[in-house]
Amino acid sequence: MKLNSETYKKGAIHSSFFSVLAKGVAFMQHLLIAYYFGANTGTDLYFYLFNLVIMIGGMIQTITTSILIPQSMLLRHSISTKAEMKYLNAFMYSFIFIIFLLIFLVSLGGDKVPELITNFPTDEIKKYISIYYASLILMILMATNLYLTEILVSFKFFSLPLVCNLLLNGGIIFALLLFNNTVGVVSMIYGSCIASVINTIILIILMMRKLQWKFFLVDFSVIFSQWKSITGLAINQGVVIFSSTFPMYLLSYYQPGVITIINYAQKFIQAPLAWIQQFTAVLQIKLNNLKSDRKENEIYQSASQIAIRLFLLTLFTSLVIFLLRDFIAETLFGLGKMPIEAGNKLSHLIGLLTFSMPFTAMSLAYMKVFFTQGYIRQYISIMVFVNIISCTMYAISIYYWQENGYAFVYIFIEMLTTLIIWLYLQKRLEKKIHHL
Repeated sequence: MKLNSETYKKGAIHSSFFSVLAKGVAFMQHLLIAYYFGANTGTDLYFYLFNLVIMIGGMIQTITTSILIPQSMLLRHSISTKAEMKYLNAFMYSFIFIIFLLIFLVSLGGDKVPELITNFPTDEIKKYISIYYASLILMILMATNLYLTEILVSFKFFSLPLVCNLLLNGGIIFALLLFNNTVGVVSMIYGSCIASVINTIILIILMMRKLQWKFFLVDFSVIFSQWKSITGLAINQGVVIFSSTFPMYLLSYYQPGVITIINYAQKFIQAPLAWIQQFTAVLQIKLNNLKSDRKENEIYQSASQIAIRLFLLTLFTSLVIFLLRDFIAETLFGLGKMPIEAGNKLSHLIGLLTFSMPFTAMSLAYMKVFFTQGYIRQYISIMVFVNIISCTMYAISIYYWQENGYAFVYIFIEMLTTLIIWLYLQKRLEKKIHHL
């Protein structure tokens, strides 16, 4: 297999395969966590902080794919690869500096910070405080990983970066198997850090050898040209992070293990979405090239066709998962230290959350049109509106129905997001046709 695919079709197939493999390894990781630790405050705190780190890294990834990569590809084709290197290196070093500054400021707060950002008991936080400090290190490593991966994807390296990402979950599994008895829950975050270091080194070497990338080429003046768009999208992603973390913050007030159970359910649901996420990543590159070739109609047509197909496929998958929810919870997660009550809750949540998949898949495809066409402000406005509604609904629903309230709101928000995005794109398309 070639490291960089020559066609989008091959790229989609290859990247989908390795992404599914990566998600499979991630799924095995969660089964081991359930087996060794079950669902308790320690696992709750780990998932709370780990997911927060992932979302912060995802902020960098979203900015990169939606703003930086489209512009860098234009520089590559219209000026030179050298100009592209200066452009992307400048933003990479700027992001690293900002994250280091954030870590420094957060570190000044000491052990009091996790008490402010969570609702967990103080004694439990102190017991697992090393998870918090290790997550700060993981934050910078994760952001760098995701940034370098997106650069490689823009050069049609659809497969190998995803192979490297297997190391993250592989590192967690390795740490779990070796140190679950001696170190406990903390072993998972240590494994993540070590794997991320190795992953970053591999990606850097790959870029230097395959792309002849020069990391010393930098032009910080280019930052100002994209500052407004990046700031706006960063604010939006900050709202997304808050709206995603806020329900977990509320749930951490209730019985121990509830965040862990929700995480198990969501990770299982996300596993079938793995190849879809990578397929839409390939779609993004295709749409960027169609934009460069000024084939506007094909952008909307390609995205719509894929969105509909993905909706139907994931709807069928959701129905199958719903029918097998008890088997999944009992057979896969119900071993080891998982309590029976937690297993019953897990089955129920899997049955509910699975019906968010079709709407998530559809919105993933349509969102790529926003990024390709430069509808950044419109995208931000839609997401801010949706996230304000979600936070309000979460506050009410979790208060009355706890994890069930969370699940129903989660599905509703996915439906609402998809509907608004589709309606907006339809309106823009009608305007374009009218002006022709």
